[in-house]
Amino acid sequence: MREEPTPSSLQTLYRSPAESPLPRFFSHRLGLPCTSYVATTVLRRRADASAPSYTYKIEASGLKPPEITLPSELENGALQLVRPWHSKLLGPSTRLYSTTEEQLLFTLGRPFNALLLIELPHNEYRRIASSTSIIARPLDSASILRSEVRTLEIV
Repeated sequence: MREEPTPSSLQTLYRSPAESPLPRFFSHRLGLPCTSYVATTVLRRRADASAPSYTYKIEASGLKPPEITLPSELENGALQLVRPWHSKLLGPSTRLYSTTEEQLLFTLGRPFNALLLIELPHNEYRRIASSTSIIARPLDSASILRSEVRTLEIV
């Protein structure tokens, strides 16, 4: 059964990013407001001996599993795929919606360029460079409604 958004769940979805701070640099760190998706399974694809790269399929809560290609082998640790927050996601759209919240739900349901982060001690994260863009897709509107914007410290 597909979960239909209620007016209350749409307002909560809208309020979370609308109240988020802007990205900021401080003490050699990036404070990045984003929606994060915790990696639950990381599967390495068969390596191609002729190519100096590693391909992984990453299953993360709330996303369809993307495949990513990295220039080096993935290190062990807690991984997250994140969607950086930008205030333009709340901006006007060419489509007609009865509310801004419905527009936001539509926008957040589209594929996006994700960042791959590994968790470090003290609630900090480091970006893992990918050889290609990481295109992530939300599973459904229910997974979008469960998401929330939080600010991560990236070193």
